[in-house]
Formats: sequence, structure tokens, C-alpha cells
Amino acid sequence: MIASQEQLLEEGERLDKLRRSYDGDEAVDESYVVLTIGASLIATLGLLANNAAVVIGAMVVAPWILPLRALVFGSLIGDKKLLLRALLTLSIGVTITTLLSMGLGLVAGNMNLLMVVPDEITARLQPNLLDLGIALAAGAIATYAKVNPGAVSSMAGTAIAVALVPPVCVMGIMLAAGELDDAQGAGLLFSANLLGILIGGITILATREPYFRQKLRTQNRSRLPLLIALILAFAVGDKLYGRLKRHVYAVKIEDAKERIEGGIRSYLKRQTTTFGNNKSLDVASISFDWPDYWERHRSPQLQVVVRVTDPTTPSYMQVQYIQDRINERMEREFPGLQLQMEVQRINMTVVSGNDVTSEPTKFNLERILGQEMIQKPSPPDPDKKGEGKIEIDADIEPESLNISNQ
Repeated sequence: MIASQEQLLEEGERLDKLRRSYDGDEAVDESYVVLTIGASLIATLGLLANNAAVVIGAMVVAPWILPLRALVFGSLIGDKKLLLRALLTLSIGVTITTLLSMGLGLVAGNMNLLMVVPDEITARLQPNLLDLGIALAAGAIATYAKVNPGAVSSMAGTAIAVALVPPVCVMGIMLAAGELDDAQGAGLLFSANLLGILIGGITILATREPYFRQKLRTQNRSRLPLLIALILAFAVGDKLYGRLKRHVYAVKIEDAKERIEGGIRSYLKRQTTTFGNNKSLDVASISFDWPDYWERHRSPQLQVVVRVTDPTTPSYMQVQYIQDRINERMEREFPGLQLQMEVQRINMTVVSGNDVTSEPTKFNLERILGQEMIQKPSPPDPDKKGEGKIEIDADIEPESLNISNQ
């Protein structure tokens, strides 16, 4: 026998002992309020500062795992009062965190701190089904640590994995910024974590303790909370699954872009004499117009821009030939992808610093090089002839060669 009778709740004494261990977990006391405010401030400021270590610290400080565990226990024993108290305590914590993060979000917006959204915030705007799986595992471990004294050391790691406070803080920041869609994404992440913890906790208690399994089999008031949580988790999971499919699609696109760009550059440099040994030709950019998840019916477009200083190379026929060969290669792996190659010819002009005297010319140099690079020319040194010359790329000529096989 793996576990003793005392450990498996087969006696009322064990149940009473476990019930007493949950006393106070659902209470809204000074400690709960202070820790909630502290975790909210730390998490929100850490998100705005894009500091992952600070955000992790807020997860450890947050006390929300306590009412959640009480919620799990109250669901299994069918204690309505304990359930309501735990839900109320959790709701108060969420309200405090949302209001604080909205206030800090408004301040950050006025200080233009959100002109570029930090990665720590962006990472919590697009949850997917994987997040629900993480929450299920974290909820199971949190409950297991409660009923098994030997696993208490895992509680800090569990608090980090649960991550309830940061999504609520992100939701408040996005609400303050008026980004309702992003706020909804963060709220969806919080809902997934909350439901995952609840279901994972109920599962681990019912699996470990025969007393709770009996409760689930015989009492409707014990089954009802679990049934409600499963229905809500299914609804949230459906939305998260759609986001997972979009995430996988985006990952595939990024991988395809990297392989296509690398293949094109390798082909031009290694397998064409036009580009291979010609220093006057350079691939300036490779840009993609790839349809998003909702426009997958549209064919993707690809543009390769080449800048050259040679007035004759490449010719129209050379560009057409290279473009056709690349399209043939890509058609095998990426059906429907169309390449357009554009060649831009650039004139090179050599300007001597001693000759730059007129104001219009000086103005043009300031526009091209920047004010800080224009210095008053020093008297010419007869021993250093030819110094002070600057080679400048002139504007691209309007008669750029633009060829498309579409």
C-alpha cells in the first residue's frame, strides 16, 4: 500500500485536519490586501519597465493562490459558504489590481512610456491553448503541495507558473490605453489560468483522496462547481485553440520567410554570374506581402530590390531570366508565391571638401550627412593632397528597372 490511512482521508480526523489547514485562506485580511497591492505595483511597474525578474518577483508575492485553493476545497466538499467567501476574496484582489494598473497605465501613457509596448506586456496579449495546459499543471501542483507537506518547497515555483497577477495588470494597462482587443486577450489569459488552477486542483484532490472521489460520485453540490468550471474552460479553450492555430500559422510564415530569403541570396551570389562576382550589384532588401491568417486564400507576394552602380548591368533579359528561375524554384515548395525583382540604378558622385563653398551645396550635405558631421574645413595641407574627399550616393534615378512576370 503506497499511502497510509491517515494520509488518504479515510478517517474523519484527517478531514478535520485538512479543513483546519484551509482556515483563513479565503479571508480578506490586512495581509491579503497589503500583499495584493504590493504584487500589483511590482508587477505593473515591472511590465512597464520590461523587466522579467521584477514581474517574477510579483508572482511570488501575490497571495491569490490561497483563496483559489480554498475554492478547490470548498467545491469538493460542497461548502457553499466557503465557495462564496473564496470567490469574494479573489474578486476583491482582482478589482484592486485592475484599478491600480489602470492608474499606473494612465500615468505611463501621459509620459509616453507606451509608445513602444514592452515585450513583457506583448507576451501576455496573445494567449493560446498552451497557457491553459500550463495552468492545469500549476493548479494540480499547488493543491498537491497543500496536502503533502513534503512538497511545500515547490510553492514558490508554483506561484511563478500560475502567473495570475501579471495578466490582470496587463489588462488594466491596456484598458487605460483604450486598447480593448488587447485587454480582452490579457483577460482571456487570466481566465484560462484561473480555470486551469481550479480544475487541476480538483483533479489532484479527487485522485489522491478517496473521500473526495466519493463526494463527487454521490453529491450534486460537489459535482456542480466542477461541471461549471469544465463548461467555462471548454469555452475559453475553444478561443485559445483558435489563437493557437493563428500562432502556428505565424511561426510557419516566419520560418518560410527566413528560408526563402536565405535561398534567394544564396542563389544570386553563388549560382548567377550576374551577381556572383559583381561588386557593383547588391541585394538591398527582400520584402514579403504575406496574407495573414484570415486572408489565406490570397497569394503571397515577394519583392527583391537590387541596387546597382553599373549603368549597363544587369540587363533587362538578365533580370527577367533570374526572376523566372527563382519563381520556378519557389513554386515547388510554395505554390502561388510570386516574385517581383526591382533593379534601382544609383549614380556615384565624388565631392571635394575644398570645393564645398556655396550655401546650397552645404545645405545639401547637411541634409545627407547630418548637421553634426559638417565641420568648418581646415586650410589645405600641401603635403596631404587628395584628403577631404567624400563619396556620396546620389538619389536613385527615376528610370529604375522594374520587372514583373505577373
